[in-house]
Amino acid sequence: MANSANIKLGVCSVVFNNVDLGHTMGGVEVIYQPKYVDITADLYGDTPINKKLVGEKLSVKVPLAEYTIANLNKAIPMSTLAGAGNTRITIGHQAGQDAKAQAALLYLHPIAEAGKSFDVVLYKAYVASNVTIKHDNKGERIVEVTFDALLDETRTDGNYLGLIGDSTT
Repeated sequence: MANSANIKLGVCSVVFNNVDLGHTMGGVEVIYQPKYVDITADLYGDTPINKKLVGEKLSVKVPLAEYTIANLNKAIPMSTLAGAGNTRITIGHQAGQDAKAQAALLYLHPIAEAGKSFDVVLYKAYVASNVTIKHDNKGERIVEVTFDALLDETRTDGNYLGLIGDSTT
């Protein structure tokens, strides 16, 4: 039976590597993408008779509204905080840098929820997106960051990327 109490609204807090990334603008998106391969047989040509899972991708898009050097350092993971008091980031590495070394826990908590029943956790999140910083006079300077989950081999099958729900149970 339909239950209007199950209709949810609201924003979420975003914590990456134990650092609250602050305000967002435009909504945070959680994206799950399964990848399947078609199972076919000569008798049926190219018509799939089944599909097998060959991979999964779990991502979170976060439009950061707080334009700070610390947030730019999170958005550009291969950047390095520099200067007296970490007042700038430096950018530019040799090829071959390890994304897993930059990966950390990403935790989303819906602000309107009293408990943790709808939290989203990516165990090993890293920034996988281009970063565009638009300077104009038509709106806030938003830095959109997409975090992708890397497989966490310390977890069990079915729980390699992350979870949605209560992470404390």
